[in-house]
Amino acid sequence: MAHSVAKAGPYYSSGQISFSSLRTNFRAAQPRDAYSGSESSLTDNNPIKVSDLLRTVDENNTDPIVPNATENSNITTSSNWKTSQFRNSIKFYYIQHSGTDTNVDIDSQSWNSNLPLNVRKIYFVDGTQGSNSPGSPASTVNSKSINLTIDVSGSIFGASGKGGGTSGAPSISGGTGGDALNADLGSSSKNVVIKLRNGGKIYAGGGGGEKGQTGSNGGSKQCEDRYTASNCGGCPGCAGGYSNDGGCWQGSACGRRTVCNWWGNCWQEDDRWNKYQNCRRTFTILGGSGGAGGNGGPGRGYDNQGGSLGGVVGSSGSSGSNCNTSGGGSSGAGANGENGADGGEWGNSGGDTTNTGSGGSPGRAIFGSNYTVTGANSSTVKGSYNP
Repeated sequence: MAHSVAKAGPYYSSGQISFSSLRTNFRAAQPRDAYSGSESSLTDNNPIKVSDLLRTVDENNTDPIVPNATENSNITTSSNWKTSQFRNSIKFYYIQHSGTDTNVDIDSQSWNSNLPLNVRKIYFVDGTQGSNSPGSPASTVNSKSINLTIDVSGSIFGASGKGGGTSGAPSISGGTGGDALNADLGSSSKNVVIKLRNGGKIYAGGGGGEKGQTGSNGGSKQCEDRYTASNCGGCPGCAGGYSNDGGCWQGSACGRRTVCNWWGNCWQEDDRWNKYQNCRRTFTILGGSGGAGGNGGPGRGYDNQGGSLGGVVGSSGSSGSNCNTSGGGSSGAGANGENGADGGEWGNSGGDTTNTGSGGSPGRAIFGSNYTVTGANSSTVKGSYNP
């Protein structure tokens, strides 16, 4: 990761240590306003005493003259004070982040064990910190921290929520957007300030859009099939699945017999006739299947800073079927699937469809406890945070 460490100090690696220089370096000194700058000093012409230059370990002191720091461990807190104890001492501690990194663990940076001590510390976010996974914040600071300022002139971006129906998302509802900054510091932390500068950004990921509803199936169709059965000599039956549709009627002759009288005269007579019967069957064919609903669109996030938020167009419904019989017609076509809803912008929920789920909730810009936020407005923070 692109992190750099700087200190106000170390002072007095060699040479004389004067009270006037101690006054300038410790009582009058003010922290850098930017990582690339240098410490400023208040106007201070008042005398300085040894009692002013004892190391302060009180965690409630927000601006100790001589802070408690790993580098200052040789400086006494009460008696036996000596100027030589200030060799390699410091007043402030700085870490700068530049470039682009994901899932930054602020706690694990090179603090030299100073994070829980009262030396004033500034963590400058000048680059971009992000996350590609909604389940992992872009940045995290959750260890005991005293007198820590997180100074943001760069960007901290949560991950985008996944669209409903896409890989890693619920089958219908949009996925929740990712959190930007986890500052769950606990009750032992004190005086932690998240400072946003003009142009700084702490943005929660937008929620994913809901998957569209499946289109309705087309209407079914009752089909009819008829034919006329015939038989020579008697009423015919109907084929399996068909039923008689009306009475049997007689048609033309279909058989003859020879008839003779007493005198031996013979002739032909009709003795059988064709019989006919109407046969009928009905059956139902289903309508075409409705088209699948389109997947929801992804929310805005570190992994979707400029891409589309649009949901996917629903699939077309399938055509109906033909009866293919003498009593023809066809069933209805299936309706097209509903388009997936759009994903949400930074810090906003994903859109809803008429489906049974919902758009995804946004992530949180900052969450946790025991911190304050300065410089927050609609441009610097998008998403919820504890003021």
